[in-house]
Parts: sequence; structure tokens; C-alpha cells
Amino acid sequence: MRLGLHLSISKGLGNVAATAEKLGCEAFQIFIGNPRGWGRKPLDVSDVREFQKQVKRSVLGPVAVHLSYLPNPAADDEDLYEKSIIAMGEDYRRAVEIGADYFVVHPGKAGNQSLERAISKVAMGMKTILSTVKGKTIFLLENQAGGGREIAGRISELGMILKEVNCPERTGICLDTCHAFVAGYDLRCQQGLNQLLTEIQETVGLSRMPLLHLNDALGALGSHLDRHANIGEGQIGLKGFRLLLSDQRTSQLAGVLETPKVSADDDRRNLAILRQLLRGGGK
Repeated sequence: MRLGLHLSISKGLGNVAATAEKLGCEAFQIFIGNPRGWGRKPLDVSDVREFQKQVKRSVLGPVAVHLSYLPNPAADDEDLYEKSIIAMGEDYRRAVEIGADYFVVHPGKAGNQSLERAISKVAMGMKTILSTVKGKTIFLLENQAGGGREIAGRISELGMILKEVNCPERTGICLDTCHAFVAGYDLRCQQGLNQLLTEIQETVGLSRMPLLHLNDALGALGSHLDRHANIGEGQIGLKGFRLLLSDQRTSQLAGVLETPKVSADDDRRNLAILRQLLRGGGK
């Protein structure tokens, strides 16, 4: 498994690869603009070229771009829905422009509408974007914690969206371990892990899950509390991550950490723990 971190582009897109190497990443994920804003300045062409050159030189990858926080592609408010699909399309276009391998999206919240309607709206938005923005970047839907009318707390709901999109060669899923655990999938035992991976295989297909978000969970099993924790410091614990990382069904995937950054050493420490677990170590 290739491991990495979610990194900031605040010092420039062209500097991200150097930062990734310095921190010991094999893969990494970024936002492609302000994650808490709607506006987007055009990407600097020279910055994009430098980014691509540095990634190629370093043999880093895969590279993922995560959609910003504000869009809700399942929104029941039509103005917010249209704004969200436009923003999602722009971030996907930028991911294609820089040559990212994956584009990761939270499916959003249903609000007052039915689950079926919310799922159809996400699918309609994805189909519009995929038909207008061509490229090799794979569009990945991420499972959610399932609280507050969020869709995709259950893996089967991701499968329903992707079935409606009907574009298997350009779509797939990203599994977030924190979200899965607080949505009710018990990753601390082999039975729970088997249940999760079997559901993925039956509803989406394991071959369409190339990326993991490796986050421990502050919340209890089934609590729907979307709060990430450092590896081994949450409710999943080292045992859960050891089970996941040692499973042959996940061995060829990439894993990106989105864990808290309280000190400068947190990222390196979390990566070191995961690599120790991969080698069969760790208590």
C-alpha cells in the first residue's frame, strides 16, 4: 500500500511535491483552491507545469484532489444545488488540468427530500460534469458518517449513485475509515471488516475502490460523529488498522491520512505507525 497525506497548497502548487517528499509520502491529496470559499482564480500555467514536473521526477502517486467543503451535490435547495454542481465541475476540471489521478467528492446531505431524490440529484450532477469535462482523472465518491441527513453512510447508497451514473471506467469510491466506523461498520474485528468489504464488492466492486482515507475516529461505533483522530488514538485503534492494512483485499490500494495536525510531527508519526502496522508490527 502506498501511503501519504493531505497537504496544503498555500505555498504554491509547484512546491507540494517537495513537501510530500520531505514528509515521507508516496502519495498525497490536496484541495485545488480555497476549501472554504466558492471563488476560484485561474491556475497559473507555469505553476501547473512545475507541479507536474516535480510529481513525475519524484515518482509520487497517486495524486488526489478533494472537493472543497461548501458544495452539496445532493442539496434540496435548487440554487445551492446548481451552485454546487458548477463548483464541483470547476474543481474536477482543475484536477484534470494538473493531471491528478483521482477527484474525491462527498455526496452531501439530502435535506428535506427523499433519499432516492437526493441520490438522483448527485448522479445527475456527476453525469453533467463527466459529459462536459473530459480527462483521465477518476471521479471518486466518498462514504460519509451518515449524520444529519447525510447520504452514503451505507456503502450501498454509493452503489446506487454509481449505477445511475453508469460510467464505470471514470468513477469509483474512496473509503474513509472514520466515516465507515461511525456509520456502523466495526473495523475492530475481522467479522466487521469482512462485512464492509463484502458490501463494497457486492454493490460497487472492490476494483472500483482505489483509495482509502485512513483516519481514526473520536466517535463511538454507529455514533455518526465525523471527527477524525490520530491513528491508534481513537475508537478504531491499532487493532482495526492492522486488520485493514494486512488484508489482501486492500494491499494494492493507496491510503491518505486526514488526521489532526496539532504539531509538526503529527503527520510523520501517523505515517510511521501505519508503516509499522504494514510490516506486521505495533501492539
